[in-house]
Amino acid sequence: MKTIVGILTYGRDTIRYEVRFLASRQTLAIEVHPDSRVLVRAPVDCPEALIAERVQKRAAWINRQLSEFERYRPRTPARQYVNGESHLYLGRQYRLKLLPGEMPSVTLARGRLLVCLPGEPDPERVKSLLHRWYLDRARAVFGEVLEAGLLHFKGVEHPRLIVRAMQSRWGSLSRAGTMTLNVNLVRAPRPCIEYVVTHELCHIKHRDHDARFFRLLGQVMPDWEQRKQRLEAALL
Repeated sequence: MKTIVGILTYGRDTIRYEVRFLASRQTLAIEVHPDSRVLVRAPVDCPEALIAERVQKRAAWINRQLSEFERYRPRTPARQYVNGESHLYLGRQYRLKLLPGEMPSVTLARGRLLVCLPGEPDPERVKSLLHRWYLDRARAVFGEVLEAGLLHFKGVEHPRLIVRAMQSRWGSLSRAGTMTLNVNLVRAPRPCIEYVVTHELCHIKHRDHDARFFRLLGQVMPDWEQRKQRLEAALL
């Protein structure tokens, strides 16, 4: 497969894009990915000058997509894992309370996040225990949201769900049908989680963020923009 790299200038911004020449393609397609990659898929005989012209014509759209993904990146502040620190769960703030105990455990009680550990509760041990707790809760909550969301997508195969820490996005859907969600999303209000899951389910029907994608998203979740803004306000 032949590939080349191009440079797009838009205002003061310089945007790098990759072109892949594919025998299977009959038309040219431009994709902007959540990790800020700009990818052009082109037929093998497509002139490079034509590709550069097409990319330049889509410069405004490419720049908007990149800006949108930049706003969508999670920016959870670094935690110290000490007594009194505030931690989010499903949109609510909980104060961290470290307690001695024979068995490690994490529980929610009266606005506090109670962490019990034998011995000295050093921050690294607290961090590790809390991460496992968030991961367990995220798997349960995301599973429930996914099951409910699928009711709006008739005939869609149930995607495999993976929950893990992600640096650059809240969720993704692979071409193989695997939905990956950021464990930190469980800190957001449930309506925001529903938005991210619905967003990824729409990608089963439409891979790109084109007009068809947003039309479907609007049909399934008319208030998706408000939920997205709420997510940004809660966690960014």
